[in-house]
Amino acid sequence: MTARDDESVDVSVVIVSYHCREKLLCCLRSLSAPSTLRSEVIVVDNGSDDGSVEALSEHWPGVLVLPLGFNAGFSRANNVGIARARGRRVLILNPDTVVSEKALEHLALWLDEHPEAGVAAPRLLNPDGSDQQTARSFPTPLAALFGRRSPMTRWFPRNRFSQRFLSGRDHRGSLPFRVDWVSGAAMMVAADAIAKVGAFDEDYFLFWEDADWCRRLADAGYEVWTVPEAVITHHEGSTRSRRFSPRMVCHFHRGAYLYWRKHHAPQPWNPARWMGAAALSGRAIAVMANEQRRAVNRRVHAARGATPQVSNAA
Repeated sequence: MTARDDESVDVSVVIVSYHCREKLLCCLRSLSAPSTLRSEVIVVDNGSDDGSVEALSEHWPGVLVLPLGFNAGFSRANNVGIARARGRRVLILNPDTVVSEKALEHLALWLDEHPEAGVAAPRLLNPDGSDQQTARSFPTPLAALFGRRSPMTRWFPRNRFSQRFLSGRDHRGSLPFRVDWVSGAAMMVAADAIAKVGAFDEDYFLFWEDADWCRRLADAGYEVWTVPEAVITHHEGSTRSRRFSPRMVCHFHRGAYLYWRKHHAPQPWNPARWMGAAALSGRAIAVMANEQRRAVNRRVHAARGATPQVSNAA
């Protein structure tokens, strides 16, 4: 249900879009299911040229569209939407998601019944129904080796370091459970908590801003919870290239450094700050070199596949 101007708003849904027209429209359709909540939807467009803004104006007149005209990044664009939100709760939602029935109600009810909770997050699923493993412990240097996509986690999935970092991976059942950090792809935050702590740190362009926000909320005394009864499917990475470009690799590692510097080595003279910068720079170079090697291999295989076969009959 969409709130009228004269009604209070239960949930403000803030979506940042960037060249993802069809995914965005699918997400909005999933949000349009009947609901007991009075909600508003705010779409902040980061300069899409795929007709997203025009499609919203034509087919979704009840959605507040804020076209920025350029790519401001995830944090800054979300903050533009948060600043316009009127709800008692704000749902940060990626456009490449599909919201299951009653998901928003489950999250809102948990925040209502637990004032100590600043964040309630759904169980994020991949399109095949598997858990996306986005309920995590706060990152440490070991996360570089034992993150959810790292080779060590793929090769040794039951190792104790990955299990510690991916704290929600083995949770079973529908009971909510407390975690340190959840994905910014879908997280409902109490407006009172935002007023106290502030919105996203705009130093982060993309990646790690969700970990930073959850850390700041925890430092202010708020708890972060995952509510499994609320289910949202996330087509992760569909709003960007499947292959990490050098620019994306730089954003990822810069975000990791910002988090490390801010929460583990805030003093300029702290040698851990510079050791972290060196280690993350080296990792970024290695990742880009590996991506370049894979790109070359793909081109070689494609060229070989396109080579005409010479007939023996000649």
